Amino acid sequence: MTGELLADNVAWGKLDPVADWGNAGFAPAWHPLIDHMIDVAACLFELAHCRGVRRPLERAAGRRLTEVDLVRLAVFAFFHDIGKANAGFQALRWPGGARPTWWPPHAGHSAEAILAFTLSSTHEHLHVDSLLGWGDAAHDLLRASISHHGRPVHEDVLADTRIWEPVTQPDGTQCYDPQAILQEIGRAAQAMYPLAFTGGTPALPTAPAFAHLFAGLVQLADWLGSDRRFFPFSEPGEVRLATATERARAAVAALHLQAEDLRERLIDINPSFAAAFNVRAPRAIQGAASSVETGPLLILESETGSGKTEAALWRFKALFQAGLVDSLYFAVPTRVAGSQLYDRVLEFANRIWAGSAPTVVRALPGYEAADGQVPERLPHFKVLWADDPSDRDADKRWAAESPKRFLAATLAVGTIDQALLGAVPVRHAHLRHALLSRSLLVVDEVHASDAFTGTLLERLLAAHLNLGGHALLLSATLGSIARARFQRLLPGRTGAIPALSLEQACAVPYPALSDGAIVTPMVGESRQKTVHWSTSDAIDAPERIAVMALDAAKQGARVLIIRNTVPAAIATLRALEALEASSTDGTNSCLFKVAGVGTVHHSRFSRQDRPHLDAEVEKQIGKHRTHAGGIVVVGTQTLEQSLDLDADFLITDLCPMDVLLQRIGRLHRHVRPDSDRPEAYRLARAVVLTPAGGDLAPMLKGARHGLGIFRSRDGERGGIYPDLRIVEATRRLVEHQPTCVIPRDNRFLVEHATHPESLAIIESDQGSLSDAWRTLGEEIEGSVGMRRTKGYMQALPFERPFDEELSFPTNERIATRLGAEDRLVQLEPPVMGPFGQLVRQLTLRHHMVPRDVPWDATPVAHSAGQGWFEFTLGPASYRYSRIGLESIKTTGQHSTTRPSAAATGEHA
Repeated sequence: MTGELLADNVAWGKLDPVADWGNAGFAPAWHPLIDHMIDVAACLFELAHCRGVRRPLERAAGRRLTEVDLVRLAVFAFFHDIGKANAGFQALRWPGGARPTWWPPHAGHSAEAILAFTLSSTHEHLHVDSLLGWGDAAHDLLRASISHHGRPVHEDVLADTRIWEPVTQPDGTQCYDPQAILQEIGRAAQAMYPLAFTGGTPALPTAPAFAHLFAGLVQLADWLGSDRRFFPFSEPGEVRLATATERARAAVAALHLQAEDLRERLIDINPSFAAAFNVRAPRAIQGAASSVETGPLLILESETGSGKTEAALWRFKALFQAGLVDSLYFAVPTRVAGSQLYDRVLEFANRIWAGSAPTVVRALPGYEAADGQVPERLPHFKVLWADDPSDRDADKRWAAESPKRFLAATLAVGTIDQALLGAVPVRHAHLRHALLSRSLLVVDEVHASDAFTGTLLERLLAAHLNLGGHALLLSATLGSIARARFQRLLPGRTGAIPALSLEQACAVPYPALSDGAIVTPMVGESRQKTVHWSTSDAIDAPERIAVMALDAAKQGARVLIIRNTVPAAIATLRALEALEASSTDGTNSCLFKVAGVGTVHHSRFSRQDRPHLDAEVEKQIGKHRTHAGGIVVVGTQTLEQSLDLDADFLITDLCPMDVLLQRIGRLHRHVRPDSDRPEAYRLARAVVLTPAGGDLAPMLKGARHGLGIFRSRDGERGGIYPDLRIVEATRRLVEHQPTCVIPRDNRFLVEHATHPESLAIIESDQGSLSDAWRTLGEEIEGSVGMRRTKGYMQALPFERPFDEELSFPTNERIATRLGAEDRLVQLEPPVMGPFGQLVRQLTLRHHMVPRDVPWDATPVAHSAGQGWFEFTLGPASYRYSRIGLESIKTTGQHSTTRPSAAATGEHA
């Protein structure tokens, strides 16, 4: 290769990373730089003609785009890699230290590209005067293109200008001339898109949102144009100008980024709701949500199990069929929810497209899947699918091969983080932003967002809606304050969305569909469920909880116990096991087991074990439960959403009302004949565990059982449910009335527990402690304000020009959720776990890892026994067993579980 390049003065653009360099010292497989630039320009041009891309481009531009506009954008995309022509970058043709001493040292190709356009010697070669004649946007668009590696490029420290000068060997022979390459690049641009260089046309759009969107599209075009499945390296004598367009068209079609064929097929099939979901007819919320006459932002509030998921999927079908969206991203709060939902979306897609559905991606890093298949990771960022490598359909799974490409799928299911990463300054945020612009964005459990995440979500939605995108927010328990914040995001909204008084908020219908300021009641949605609830001051007494649960289980009840913290859940399991062991011989155990091993359900299990826990808990206490007789399942917040559970009796820690209603949604979730529930539990019964005497005042000094503010040693504040005012309001509501009717009372209960007027009452009627409660309120409001400010500061400023200084951190560790800097550790080789599965990956919560442990630290397994093993990560030690992952401390030769009281506020 080196000889060929030197002899012909050719710049390389791509090298084969796995080619054998051999004794000759060069890679035999390479792709000319100009040919790669042609490939990417062709991809951008093809993408710009896709309806799902053209629509947001024109919305951002504020006008229709002409063919001249599109070819000029393609020219800017063509210039994306022009920096690679510099002699310093071309030095990378020699591996390691093989570069000749007379060749310039290695250089990059980003800021170096900006330098190329500023040199007077290159102006004519690169048609700089023509580019500037396309309008004031030229500078931004060129910089956006050069920033295709995912982070805005700035020329703070520019390379030595000599990298653009000819390279001469010691004998005086000129062996490489960057200026000649730039001149050839300029000729190729004009030959490829001559229409771009004609005059007398409108200037390119100057709106900042247009440049930001273009930046993401160039990144997408570069990913496509760099994939050798679509763009193999040029063959000798190949004229890339003649072949690239067809290759780009084929790539865009293979990935269904051009969705017209899919749309036509769906219109021809025109499936009914019954065919899509195997039911007789849609419910009111499902029919209303599917109307294409409604606005771009809908908020659907309805109780758990009422069919919101089907409503969202049916809305996608309607919008897709009408040509208003080209894709769907279904965002859920947890990985478990994503895994559960994925199979339903895959089945839905296969039904409406009659078995020939586009790609459906499970957008969960570490759990990726496409069309039901799971890829095997290979070196050099490649993957292997299980089907025949020659299968052309495998190409359409391209979106599942990298988290940064998840949103390129026609249908994808994943956590909200994947969408939020398109709204914060991390690498390839613009790529995600551009891909999402094609989509109906569905956000499930939208009430679960804290102040920080909620602010990022608002910024994301605002940018998405400003590009003409559509969004659907789902919630069972959304308060009026949060609803108003979302309603105010609509672009071009006229009229104020006022804050409602408590009385007004309680009068808002439920279930309901909000379209802008209009809230429409969904009448006759579902059955009314009467729940008989009471409090028990046993939150600190796992033995009393165990007696209550086992007594119900002995009567045949399926009992669900949800604790706020992992330590509390483990303590409850041990109390149950001790009580059962003292009263029976253990042969008829009614405690939850996986593979015959008693366990507890929470988030600290391996990625290999967690799916088995989820499947087993649904099998034993779910909709299609097969376990005969009573059973007790103990867990944390992982049991309150996503899993389709149907308990006869619920025991739960005190928590905010919206969370409590989520948990109650797992109680008598499905209609069953009386014979299928024990006589004493044919009425839905729930016991809410409170501190002794129902007194929350001790939590004002420090959190216990996840209630109150946790203050760490270094001064950080946090907690699972830090606002004790909401918790106290919830306790009073439960104690005030012996029953509630779901969903009739949902609005009343949520507003009376969360509305500012209710919280003010809680603060003022605490007698001598009122000042302490008011101080808590001030601290909570201050914390919320701080987190919202942090969200605004960390959100990408799409309203600012692309060429303004955008601070993209080099370590990419902006968390989209506070506390999201958890560690995923890989165990190599894998270790046998407690349930007979090899454990390969474990997630360590951020508070379990000492701050001085490097991010690239690797775990070291050092001891194991029957059903457990221990390992270290830096100075920290851990044990993994049937009760999940624990931190341990080492004393001499012995390891002991590190004390971890419920007061630490350890989450699920």
